[in-house]
Amino acid sequence: MKKTITLFLASLFCAAALFAQKTPVVATVNVQRILNDYTEFQAAVEKVKGSVAPVEEEMKKMQSNLEAIVTKGREAEAKAKNPALGDEAKAEAKAEIAGLQAQLQAAQVELQQFRQQAQQLAQQGQQEELAPLQQKAVEAVKEVAKDKGIDLVVPINSVVYSSDELEISDAVIAVLNAQ
Repeated sequence: MKKTITLFLASLFCAAALFAQKTPVVATVNVQRILNDYTEFQAAVEKVKGSVAPVEEEMKKMQSNLEAIVTKGREAEAKAKNPALGDEAKAEAKAEIAGLQAQLQAAQVELQQFRQQAQQLAQQGQQEELAPLQQKAVEAVKEVAKDKGIDLVVPINSVVYSSDELEISDAVIAVLNAQ
């Protein structure tokens, strides 16, 4: 009888503990939409693009220069292979080809350096301008979650399905843009 009472009391305590646990409250956020609608973040994105734009414009000019060198090289190659030309003209064309190849290599190295510079500028802008604002967005998500008593917030693109009622993106955007 003692075993039955003990077993009954243990079962009762386990059942009470299970009912006493709080059911977690879950919400979702659309991170991309938050960043797209966060005005300060979009201004920072434009600033970063603006700092990289001159380098990209210069890279386009360099690319055009490379294409011009390649075109001249093809013309010189066609000249060198022309059977109607004399040996002296063919030698001049071959010398022109060698000079153009050197120009092409130098221009390719310079273009690669500009590409690296553009990447560095973009990374620097990401770290200095965008990363702090992304952290602000995370803090806003935390603030909204605390205000609404939410225990877990999941990015919407990581969820197979969720009810629209669970999404808190609009509240997060409102908090961010109010600051």
